[in-house]
Amino acid sequence: MLIDESAAKGFMAKRAVTVHKGECGRILVVAGSTGLTGAAVLAAQAALRAGAGIVTLACAKSLNNIFEIKLTEVMTVPVDEAAPGIIGGNALDDLLEREKNYDVTLLGPGLGRHEATQELVRAFIEGAQSRLVLDADALYALRGQGGLLKKCSQVPVLTPHLGEMALLLGISVKELRRNIKEIANQAAREYNGIFVVKSEKTIVAFPTGEIMTTGVGNAGMATAGSGDVLAGTIAGAYKLAKTECFPQLGVYIHGRAGDLAFDKARYGLIASDIMNNIGCVLAELC
Repeated sequence: MLIDESAAKGFMAKRAVTVHKGECGRILVVAGSTGLTGAAVLAAQAALRAGAGIVTLACAKSLNNIFEIKLTEVMTVPVDEAAPGIIGGNALDDLLEREKNYDVTLLGPGLGRHEATQELVRAFIEGAQSRLVLDADALYALRGQGGLLKKCSQVPVLTPHLGEMALLLGISVKELRRNIKEIANQAAREYNGIFVVKSEKTIVAFPTGEIMTTGVGNAGMATAGSGDVLAGTIAGAYKLAKTECFPQLGVYIHGRAGDLAFDKARYGLIASDIMNNIGCVLAELC
């Protein structure tokens, strides 16, 4: 199935006039580390742009002041650190208690690859009750341990680029490219996850065996932070979409926003340009 404008309109849910922010999606973002605060900011803001009513960023406590300056509409929650700017296992109980109050937890953008962080990611995945969207460093923590995904309480959404997908599955990028749809299909079935595999034309593979591809997106979107915006857009679209349609709706919104940005900036496009065009896409779909 092609994810185009017509399909995207079909994925959209109607929002009642009487709706309040708590009904529009409560998103917890666990992201950011020293030197990678921008990834967390892009992901959290994209979630709001994509329709979420409430977004909270859980971050290493020494970085909280930075995030409070960079973010206005997103709330922040400082959690215990394993080292300055690094979230580790000592934050696990706090995060698991908090995530119960959210519809979706987006885990990974800019989180870093410290061993304590990787251990936290794996333990969090096993214990979380909210719907998980796993991106970037959360995927790195799962390399060779994809079986942990079967322990998720709800079907997780993974957003790997080709390198992350290959690392997760223990194969080469060259091998993945040769048969990307079949491999994504097999992975989705084996790990009971929804795989949003980012490439020239992003593929969405479901545990049911269904495969969707995008009809939007461009080469200008090959820029730092674009994937963080995608992960945030998918998480933020959770309540914007009909049940179980939020990954493919998020993919369309992101790609179409990138096309609108490309018309203005071409190869000077940056990730925040994509994010800033999300509202224009929602106006087209509504």
